[in-house]
Amino acid sequence: MVAIASFSFVKLFFIPNEGREALIRVGNSPIQRVSLKMDRRINLEGEKGRVVIEVKEGRVRVVESSCFQKICVTTGWINKPGQNIICLPNKVLVTIEGNESSKIDAVSY
Repeated sequence: MVAIASFSFVKLFFIPNEGREALIRVGNSPIQRVSLKMDRRINLEGEKGRVVIEVKEGRVRVVESSCFQKICVTTGWINKPGQNIICLPNKVLVTIEGNESSKIDAVSY
C-alpha cells in the first residue's frame, strides 16, 4: 500500500496599511492636510513658538520645535494610520490618516 501525502499551501497577500495623508492641527483647529506622496517642509507657529514638520518618502516627522523637552522631535518618523506626533507645549498634533487595518488582497492554494 502506498501512502499519498497531500499538502495545501496558503499564502496571503496584504495591502500595506500605510497612510496617505497627515492632518496637522494647532490647538483645536485643523491647519493643513498634507499628502505623504510629495516631499516638503512645513513651518508652523505653535502656542510657544516655531515647529518645522518634514514630509519625505511617505513619512512625516517634526524636525525642529521651540519646546523644551523636544519629545515631538525624538518621536521620529511616522507613516501608519493612527500614529501621532504630539507637541504639548506648542499644542501641535500630527496624525496619519487612512485605513487602520490591513486588508487581504488575495489567497492562493
